[in-house]
Amino acid sequence: MASNRGRRPELVGDILKERIGALGWECRLREEEVLTSWDAAVGPQIAAHARPSHITDRRLTIVTESPVWTQQLSLLKPDLLRRIARNFGPDVVADLYFVTGKIEPALGGPPADAAPRPALATLPAALERDLAGIPDAEVRDSVRRLMLAALATNGTGEPDIDPA
Repeated sequence: MASNRGRRPELVGDILKERIGALGWECRLREEEVLTSWDAAVGPQIAAHARPSHITDRRLTIVTESPVWTQQLSLLKPDLLRRIARNFGPDVVADLYFVTGKIEPALGGPPADAAPRPALATLPAALERDLAGIPDAEVRDSVRRLMLAALATNGTGEPDIDPA
């Protein structure tokens, strides 16, 4: 049996970084960060009238509360792209697409009339131990949801990937 004496313990952040890299989740995590940190990136005035919906092929779809806001943000598109690149990196979002629709509450908080969400399924113990090292509960829950989505079954009842 190999001795661990003299070895330094690994940092949880380093372990998570390695696992996220091995699973190819870096880009998806950065996209999730854009969606969850929208308010801070664009400021309270824009955030009150527009919400990010999703990112597909580096195009961020933004829902605005009225055609006036759709037009206004279309005019601000170059500035918004610069803000997003400054906050999240230049490779996450390359284009913005604006649509008028119902503004949902900010991510991280359920709508007032929403039914309670079912409890999250559990991750393998090794991944739960890695997640326990993330001090911010909101970030930890976002990473957990992302991991659960990635571990979704492929129709056979078995995970698509080996999480160990």
